[in-house]
Amino acid sequence: MRSPLFGALLGLLTLQAWAQTPLSYQDLQAQARPTPLQWHTEALLAERHLQLQESRGLLREGPTLTASAGPRRSPGAPTTTDQGLEVDLPLFLSFRVRAELAASLGKAHPLLQESAKRACALRLRTAYLDAWLAARLFALREADLSTVERWLHVAQARVDAGADPAFQVSLVEGERLKVLQDLDEARIQVARTWGVLVALAEIPPSPMPLADPDMSPLPPQGDLLQNWQDGPLRKALLAQAEVEERSLRLKEAQSLSRWSLRSSYAQEGEENITRVGVAVRLPRPGEREAIHRNTEAQVRAIHGEARQALAELDARAQGAVLRLQKAPPVSTVPDFAAALAAVELRLREGRERPSEALPIRRQLLEAQMAALRRVHSQHLLTAELQALLAEVNP
Repeated sequence: MRSPLFGALLGLLTLQAWAQTPLSYQDLQAQARPTPLQWHTEALLAERHLQLQESRGLLREGPTLTASAGPRRSPGAPTTTDQGLEVDLPLFLSFRVRAELAASLGKAHPLLQESAKRACALRLRTAYLDAWLAARLFALREADLSTVERWLHVAQARVDAGADPAFQVSLVEGERLKVLQDLDEARIQVARTWGVLVALAEIPPSPMPLADPDMSPLPPQGDLLQNWQDGPLRKALLAQAEVEERSLRLKEAQSLSRWSLRSSYAQEGEENITRVGVAVRLPRPGEREAIHRNTEAQVRAIHGEARQALAELDARAQGAVLRLQKAPPVSTVPDFAAALAAVELRLREGRERPSEALPIRRQLLEAQMAALRRVHSQHLLTAELQALLAEVNP
């Protein structure tokens, strides 16, 4: 058994290793937490298996055992004790309904587990990509602040030297305030995206460096819509709707099952009495029709929700396929540091004024941010297709 000191030392070494090496998506997968979706899926499957277990054999529910005893007094006769034992066996004879639920559950079990696994992998991948993008944008904002502060010193020196009017410094000061505001918003976004990632994986609560996502190729553009039709998410949705319908049919059959097998044994004085018979529970007026209407209403609701969910998934798949057809190949993020340094050199030499250099700087910054967002978007597209399609492993 490991000591607490050994566990603490191991945790410290792990944190130090993480601090030296940026976290990759594979590291996050290894530290992923079980998600509520996975627990809900396991709970649903366990509940349906319990329903099958409770209706096994010929019994609708467990037998009822009744024991009784009491004195027998007769004038002129000694007092004796009568004893009785009764067994009530509620029968369930709708074998076909139970077999249909067992068959649909056996088919749905691996599909639901695979669907939950893919959905959770997509959520973790999305959170990782969002945190990576937020960190990269924050780094750009920090570098931009350093650039603007250097330009502020250059502008002030040129104004002091009489080379430029004073409003040129005011322009740079106003730009610096805007950059500070953008930096604060980027810092908040880093904290938000990292918080989402902490909820999904066992990682430190403070933001750490993230490795760049792997430049995995997009899926081949074959018959993607047919591939989607065979995907586990769609099949799991249909299988779950069928399981829920079969479950309601079984509950209805159990509610309408009324026959029981009864047996009793009694000792009355010197006599032993054994009885075997059947019993039927008479329905209340309108009970059978009400149970049937309730079942049909719930079945219609299940299929309606399934159709709506299928429509949403189909829209996601079609949108992803269209984006894939229009998406250019994934490329690295361009670095405009050399262009920015050239602009700064022209500013120092007086060939550019701040009023001319600031818009160029802003355009270069926006181009680099757009490139980052494009890479982020293409990785999200790949992750979504991996979750939706049948032939791609997430």
